[in-house]
Amino acid sequence: MNGSHSSFITQSTGRLPLVIDRDYLGLKRSNSPELARRVRDVFERLNALVGFPDSEQGRESQRIFNSVLRYAYAETLIDLADLIYVQHERPMVFLHFDHINANLLSEQRIDPASLENLNRQMESLFRELAQTVRSSSHIRGDAEVVRLLGEGYARYIHETGNFPWEEPLHDAIDTGGQPVLDVATGLAGFSLIHAWPESFPQLVLTDHMPFIVEALSFYKELAGKRNVEIVAYDFSGGKFPEIQFGRVWANKFLHHLRRVNRARFLRWTSERLAPGGKLGIVDTDLEYRILRKAASDPAFKEKLIPGYLDTLVEIERDFCKNLVEDIVQSGLRVTGFDYNEYLDETDAYSQFPGDVLPIRFIGVEITAEKTQSL
Repeated sequence: MNGSHSSFITQSTGRLPLVIDRDYLGLKRSNSPELARRVRDVFERLNALVGFPDSEQGRESQRIFNSVLRYAYAETLIDLADLIYVQHERPMVFLHFDHINANLLSEQRIDPASLENLNRQMESLFRELAQTVRSSSHIRGDAEVVRLLGEGYARYIHETGNFPWEEPLHDAIDTGGQPVLDVATGLAGFSLIHAWPESFPQLVLTDHMPFIVEALSFYKELAGKRNVEIVAYDFSGGKFPEIQFGRVWANKFLHHLRRVNRARFLRWTSERLAPGGKLGIVDTDLEYRILRKAASDPAFKEKLIPGYLDTLVEIERDFCKNLVEDIVQSGLRVTGFDYNEYLDETDAYSQFPGDVLPIRFIGVEITAEKTQSL
């Protein structure tokens, strides 16, 4: 059993149960009973959907995986949700073996010399479970799985204040009292909800992913924010609330769209902005550069986290330049443009922690305005 994907998790009938050890000793001292309960509940739900092959290897995989469950920590739920739903935003996710190993050794369940091999096996099986769920639409979209992972994610952030992605409030105060729209909010929505004052106008956060919508909606309720609305929407068509906005933010969203779809979104935005309303864009061509580097450099591609390239959208080379042209074509007036080249030296996309993958990319900040009616 190694880090590569293999068929140790199965949905077939006659499978061995996913869960056999229900002691969850690692959760006994958790200071968040609500989060610990959701960890147990989500694995029970997954137990009804997947398991292990009824074979000698399947029984061994079952034993190893249940070591993860026996010593699970509350954040195990966050790790699983990151791998299933938001690996694009949080690509670097690994089990916390300091916690697991300390419990293993305290129970004298393993020879310390065997820990490294066992850790690799546990990591492999945990990732395969996440991959199985991610690639199976009926499991990934299962209402109970989405609810448990979404509510658990929101409760963890509410209790710890450990935001996965910080998003500044930009120029939100000067909106003329008009609502503000944040497009394809993703994980940044948690910090936006947290920081949004009661005195501000309505904030509308959008996302197309049920997990994000569930998590942000639950977090909004926990935070008691009444001037925030969460809308499930993907901007490909369909009904959207009849609201005009004083600000629209599109941060690190447009690089997910091919040019024809970006132009359609920009026209939609122009129609939805109130006269004098402003569009703010922060974006990069980083993912385009990663795709190109992976295509030309096999060694670079080999180091990337498995499955990461599948989350990227192929866009045109002149993405940043074309943005300005497309904004003008939508009828908006460009009022600000900042363009910089960066060198990113990080291991965030590497499956080997500490192995830095340098990549150059371009970043842009653009503001545009809808002309006041005469």
